[in-house]
Amino acid sequence: MTNSSEQDFDSEPVSDSDNLPDPGLPRTATSAVTGIGIGAIAQEIGLTKDTLRVWERRYGFPQPMRSAGGERLYPQEQVTKLRLVKRLLDAGHRPSKVLGQSIDVLQQLAESSGVGQDAPDAELDHLISLLRASAYEDFRFGLLKRATRDGLERFVLDVAAPLSARVGNAWAAGSLQVYHEHLFSETIQSTMRALMRPLSDALRGRGGRPRVLLTTLSGEGHGLGILMAEAMFTLSECECVQLGLQTPLHDIVDAVTAHNVDIVALSFTAVLPAQSIANGLADLRNLLPPHVRIWVGGSSPALRRKFSDGVHHIAGLTPIEETVADWRESTML
Repeated sequence: MTNSSEQDFDSEPVSDSDNLPDPGLPRTATSAVTGIGIGAIAQEIGLTKDTLRVWERRYGFPQPMRSAGGERLYPQEQVTKLRLVKRLLDAGHRPSKVLGQSIDVLQQLAESSGVGQDAPDAELDHLISLLRASAYEDFRFGLLKRATRDGLERFVLDVAAPLSARVGNAWAAGSLQVYHEHLFSETIQSTMRALMRPLSDALRGRGGRPRVLLTTLSGEGHGLGILMAEAMFTLSECECVQLGLQTPLHDIVDAVTAHNVDIVALSFTAVLPAQSIANGLADLRNLLPPHVRIWVGGSSPALRRKFSDGVHHIAGLTPIEETVADWRESTML
């Protein structure tokens, strides 16, 4: 867990504009300079524009070039390093400890921290190679074959979760591009929904409890984690209400009332700053009735902190079944 001053590193006010000259940055007098713009970088890597600007001033990295119009442009080698930095931050490292290091040092740190190390699975490695080679139909077929053979639970735990980690690690290393990741997400989500549909349809209307509402808060645009959680809740015979991504707090509260929800399940990656997660959960807790519980999970390091009563962190997908059983037992007392 980072300390409070670095948890909020991307909330520092920024006064300079990407459209204004900055004499302190490398620049070119021509329009021939090439690189990736700050907006594309922020979206691709999952960092805010303000975060990149603050790192630039505070730590001296990244060091973008400037176009003739004054826009920040990031060379490919800096993009590669930013991907690796992001993975290390997700693993709990501090910005001040990693941003000044070379790529070689960061790769060594990643290896010693377990970042990018995957359990051996030749079949998953083959799927990644198909994705990297843009063999899309073969990739889809391989994924569907594994899903058909394994069933929903084993597919989620043994394929979807570790394959997602492999894709993220390959993307951070620069061996997969954003469009590869988008294809992966679309394919694995459609496969999981197809597996879940018969069971979800059978559960609907049975009156089984708990009734679980699944979504993400505003600013959290990654949906694979909440979909994997939905699969595990469905296998635990919960009736699930899926709201999609980035639902405003008051809409969550309205949906809880309309669907008689017992639990709000939220997923977080490291896209949102720690303080934003804490504030969002505190606000939601205050808005919801006391008997409605909030369960959170995901890869964000911010989830390691202690939350207020009524907010429970589920560390992984496997504990969902036991947590649901505990809820049922507690409501019967």
